[in-house]
Amino acid sequence: MRKTITITYPADPARTAQMLATPAYQEERVARAGLDDASVDVAQRGQGFVSTIAGSIQPSRLPSVASRLVRSAVSFTVAESWGEPKEDGSRSGGYDVAIKGAPVKVSATSTMAPAAESTENAEASVSTQATTVTVDVDLQVSVPLVGKTIEEKAMGMVGRVVADEERRAAAWLAEH
Repeated sequence: MRKTITITYPADPARTAQMLATPAYQEERVARAGLDDASVDVAQRGQGFVSTIAGSIQPSRLPSVASRLVRSAVSFTVAESWGEPKEDGSRSGGYDVAIKGAPVKVSATSTMAPAAESTENAEASVSTQATTVTVDVDLQVSVPLVGKTIEEKAMGMVGRVVADEERRAAAWLAEH
């Protein structure tokens, strides 16, 4: 199942990339996902970076249709990579996802680009900097009869995850 996900951050691409390359921000992502045993590593690659989260998820934390099929913890590694910025601050990236213990395959490519947000008010038009991250995800669950149902459940949760990411990123950017 393929899906395009759009996340909007209330900062320019340079500041957004700086936030995503900060280990403390990645550790907050891990904490809010409830991943107790996960580790975070951020490595600079020139002006780009790779942030890797590795850990495991107990079957009880999976959607019910999936938890019935998984008997033990599912180990995973997610490496979010971003290349060097172009002149306008945009970047290309991707997600390398490895999952052990479940018949799941995930691949994703991403782009980060500046997006001007305009807000109209009674006195003037105010323009603020924003960044749009677009992620093209391909999720495949190879389980006969229920694979598509699991894919749909997983992709159905994306809206809540994006809303949470946007809200928490805005708070992070306001504080830092």
